[in-house]
Amino acid sequence: MKIQTCAQINLNNLILNVRAIRQKVAPAHIIPVVKADAYGHGAVAVTKRLAVEGFKLFAVARFEEAMELRDSGIRAPILIFGRVFPDDIGRAVAADFRLSLYEPADIDWIEATNPKKQACVHVKMDTGMGRLGVLPDQEADFFNALARSKYCRWEGLYSHFATADATDKEYAYLQLDRFHKVLDRTSCLKIRPSIIHMANSGAILDLPESYFDAVRSGILMYGHYPSLETSHGIVPRPVMTLKTAVAHIRNLPANASVSYGRRWTAPKKTRIAVLPIGYADGIRRDLTNRGDVLIRGKRYPMVGTVTMDHIMVDVNDDPIAPGDEAVIWGETAQGSLSLLEIAAGIGTIPYELTCGVSKRVKRVYIDDSVPMEK
Repeated sequence: MKIQTCAQINLNNLILNVRAIRQKVAPAHIIPVVKADAYGHGAVAVTKRLAVEGFKLFAVARFEEAMELRDSGIRAPILIFGRVFPDDIGRAVAADFRLSLYEPADIDWIEATNPKKQACVHVKMDTGMGRLGVLPDQEADFFNALARSKYCRWEGLYSHFATADATDKEYAYLQLDRFHKVLDRTSCLKIRPSIIHMANSGAILDLPESYFDAVRSGILMYGHYPSLETSHGIVPRPVMTLKTAVAHIRNLPANASVSYGRRWTAPKKTRIAVLPIGYADGIRRDLTNRGDVLIRGKRYPMVGTVTMDHIMVDVNDDPIAPGDEAVIWGETAQGSLSLLEIAAGIGTIPYELTCGVSKRVKRVYIDDSVPMEK
């Protein structure tokens, strides 16, 4: 008997999800967001499969993430959301990455690099996220500097919503209005971008006014709503199923305690299934005495403190045995556990949980290469 803890990545579901998104946002294009190792799903495998599906532009957060895709043989254009610093600009331009610009200094860095070809750039506007982007009082100076640049080819203009996944869309509409005003002001410039994009997963679901030329799909593409407050205009299929198997069964008497800190005590004689997965694999300690595990199609509660390598599950008197599959989240033929439900139960979001699945958890890919629908 071999017990394997793995994250099963269903690329068939990924393709079904992006096709549903594509149908909803058409004629806008989709820029798949594959940063953070494709939200823990494996950036190389996910990007290669999406490239076969016909996607032409991908997005990551860091230069190193873009280089990983290039080194794997992916030749498609890649937009880097994060700042690319002078030491990496030459290689980034040579690799045909799309660089995000936030202020005139970014243009100066490109000019100083004196690249052999123009850098393809996307300008990010800060319409209210308060994190990155050209601020309103910097806008005129920035666009003047961009117009003078010999080494920047302006391909894209974008911004990012702060509250698109909230029920109250007032602030999202304020951001959208600010972005429209930027677009109005750029209409009289000598150079203009060819790709306008703003919508993230929440906006894809609820703000069709923000689709523009392209949308950026992240968590929705991987099968989850970004929050409990969005509409369900698309019904995505979970791409990741995190699972392991029962390693050991413990028969405990009443009043026996389980795990560090003795945070759970058996109320009666019971059977405890020990699973070889823990916080080193991405199981949040917040799930101590709060999470569920799916075994043989039935939910069982996690009991005792989540440890680095193991969690414990109260299986009562049920005939659970070593080797039985145990699902932490995702879907199986015997049932499913919603990642959004799990995340909400411990006050976090699906993104954090999938990104937190560690490298020691093997990714196993399922891909039937679903034919394109005619």
